[in-house]
Amino acid sequence: MNLITPTHQELDLRWERAQQFESNRDIASARSEYRAILVLDAHHVPALLRLSRHAQRDGDFHMARSYVMRASDSVRFANRYRQISFVSLRLLDFAEDAEVASVILTADWNNPHVLNQSPMLAQHLWLAGRYEDALRFIGHALPRVPPNALLHYARANVFRFLGRLDDAREAYEATLEINPELADAHWSLATLGRARSPLERVDRIRRAQSAHGATSEEQAHLYYALFHELDAAGDVEHAWAALGEGAAIMAQKFRYDPEAERRQIEGLMDGDPLPPAEGKSVPGMPIPVFVVGMPRTGTTLLDRMLGNIPGVSSAGERNDLSMAVSEVSNSFFGTLLEERETRPLSRIDMQRAGLRYLQRLRQVEPQAVFVIDKNPRNLFSIPLIARALPQARILCLSRNGRDACFSGFKELFHGASYPYSYRLDHLAAHWKLAQSWMRHWHARLPGMVKIVEYEALAVDPGATLECVQDFIGLPRNAAFADITTNVAPVSTASSAQVREPVHQRGVGAWRRYAPWLSPIFDSLGLPE
Repeated sequence: MNLITPTHQELDLRWERAQQFESNRDIASARSEYRAILVLDAHHVPALLRLSRHAQRDGDFHMARSYVMRASDSVRFANRYRQISFVSLRLLDFAEDAEVASVILTADWNNPHVLNQSPMLAQHLWLAGRYEDALRFIGHALPRVPPNALLHYARANVFRFLGRLDDAREAYEATLEINPELADAHWSLATLGRARSPLERVDRIRRAQSAHGATSEEQAHLYYALFHELDAAGDVEHAWAALGEGAAIMAQKFRYDPEAERRQIEGLMDGDPLPPAEGKSVPGMPIPVFVVGMPRTGTTLLDRMLGNIPGVSSAGERNDLSMAVSEVSNSFFGTLLEERETRPLSRIDMQRAGLRYLQRLRQVEPQAVFVIDKNPRNLFSIPLIARALPQARILCLSRNGRDACFSGFKELFHGASYPYSYRLDHLAAHWKLAQSWMRHWHARLPGMVKIVEYEALAVDPGATLECVQDFIGLPRNAAFADITTNVAPVSTASSAQVREPVHQRGVGAWRRYAPWLSPIFDSLGLPE
């Protein structure tokens, strides 16, 4: 006996037709089918998500977000849990962290679909900044699902971000007991800290390598893990070889055009009118402090120091600025550097964008007078910030070129945010452009933009912080430079390192690999 109702049959047929239209690139017909599905079933989550993607393809931010919010409502109010992790992931694209938490925390945690997707849902909770909720959710799921390496891995990451490094190490080991081939776990463990005995993890990393394709991203993760393990043991020759192998794999996966970036940056510096020189705070709203710079140049270090100060709170690496501009302009905006065609800033209602940004900050940090936005990518939106938020202060971290490039080169970044980081010549080109960009805006807006040297922060943290406090308008107090007193979660690449006191090990760190790096850096014209 066929138990499938005619409605379900029609839904399935329409979905199949829509997918076929998409494969044939007949987008208009695919959309018609998805809309017809919603007439039959207003809570059809896959159709809502596909329509959201199509709206994004059209550049319609409001419509794309509207479909996602409808999908979220379908999960929460109609218990459509089969696609819950796809909905929460899509919500993260719109920086809807509160909605992510609502969808997951109000779900039936015993539902099989929720349990089956528990590793992804746990990750989405901590990406939304809900670390303790993520641990609670994982604790509920672990005894209710078969041994799951990814769930243990998510637990390890949350421990790491909370500074519970011993617990993180134990959870990473539990991950590898279940799945010894999970490359992410090997890399995470290697970057968490030194092995108890030098080289003790190397053999199992090499065994894991045999399970993955020679040019796979997993293989790259394992090469980076090898680099960190061999580097910690002092075997710099083999560490350098492993790093080169891993970086070569990653460089093939991402496109970076230094010349195109140079033209874009120079155009932004030459063509933008002078932003307002002064700005007043908005009553009831926080004063934003942007901490920006290339990755691995001290942004997290300064963020931790400032986060110690009463009345100052860090929102972390959020996308609130790009979301505010996207919402006001009804388009998808990342940074000025990412625009295919640099739109004139005059086309964006800067006052509305600035106010919307402040409203988003207030939702995240309702009590703070100053809120730190530590998204490094905001570096290339300085002229936009200056026009939308003239009361803001922008702190640009600068680091010696050789140290900055080496530190970026040995870091494995997730996604395509920093495609230049896997070739030293690309890193050098980007570093030079970033330096020119920071100096340009510091000279143009000295009351708004300040360059902070990483070396000064590491060598004399108290005095350097006091200069920053003067710039922001905070009382001087060098004691807040002690980052070990800051127990807030941190989810950047420096999550383990910033649990230590400030040190100078990173100053001149490239010299450890001077036999290989010196000829390259000399040829690239990077000063020592």
